[in-house]
Amino acid sequence: MDISYLKEYILDNHLVPNILESLGCHHIKYTGSYYTAGNVDGDNPNAITVYLNDSITTVDYTRKLIDSDRACDIFDLVKFFENCNFFQAIKKICDWIGLDYYTDTTEELPESLKLTALIYDLAKDNDAIDEDKPVKPISEKILTYYDAYVNDMFAKDGISYDTQADFEIGYDELTNRITIPIRDEIGTLVGVKGRLFKNKLSEDEMKYLYIEPVNRSRILYGLNKTMPYIQRKRKVYLVESEKGVLQLWDMGIRNAVATGGKKISSAQIKKLTRLEADIVILFDKDVTKEELQSIADRFIDTVKVSAVIDHENILGDKESPTDDKYKFQRLIQNDIEQLR
Repeated sequence: MDISYLKEYILDNHLVPNILESLGCHHIKYTGSYYTAGNVDGDNPNAITVYLNDSITTVDYTRKLIDSDRACDIFDLVKFFENCNFFQAIKKICDWIGLDYYTDTTEELPESLKLTALIYDLAKDNDAIDEDKPVKPISEKILTYYDAYVNDMFAKDGISYDTQADFEIGYDELTNRITIPIRDEIGTLVGVKGRLFKNKLSEDEMKYLYIEPVNRSRILYGLNKTMPYIQRKRKVYLVESEKGVLQLWDMGIRNAVATGGKKISSAQIKKLTRLEADIVILFDKDVTKEELQSIADRFIDTVKVSAVIDHENILGDKESPTDDKYKFQRLIQNDIEQLR
């Protein structure tokens, strides 16, 4: 769900009181430019103020909704009283107001703009980020098409059979690829990525491709499983590949997510910000400090961002910090640099 679209939908359809009522607030009152209400568990009828601005800024005068200093919105209010994470709060609000969590916000575009977007989609390079393409659920039945086999290739790369089973790793005989199911932040199956089951690839062979396509710019891989650990640690390790999340999970480090590539989209930035956690970037050796700094500069000031920078030159040219357990431990002890 695109958060900007959701906020606009709430405001355009005058749904703030519906959300407050569904949450269990009382004495809901409209004043012209904002709503006031009483807390679910309180007597003060004016404890909450929800402003009808673009951000739907929300103030609770008797509760501390979040631990950081950023301005709160109505999603933070739902998080607090429903005791859930941000993405679960979004899903609850969508359910309360009768909106599909997976609404395609491009459906309302004029046909001329849709055609322009299609031409762009066909012409762009494979590593480009398409922020507008929505994520859509796919049938769980798709996973039954693949064999539920663990594999030695991943096991030798630091991903045990148990971890492979935890993340539903399988095998597609038709394409000879190891299958990696892609689930979104609330656990819905939205894609399947395939890794060619060969150690040595020719120049015309792609190591990874999507057997079931998904817009990776809207996904933080692993978040559906790692969110509780991120909340507990107040820290998230940000890696490039799905494999990095699996390797860290196998090491017992379970507060990690993957972007699916070096480029980070605005949607991923927003999701990372909503985790309310310090971010440690663990990108591959070939990503420069300047590139890492440019990523860090895209976050708001209240988000702490650091990165592993291999000053000791212990990684190979294309090696990831998660490829070797002992190198990883050395890097996070000695080579984490604060970027903002």
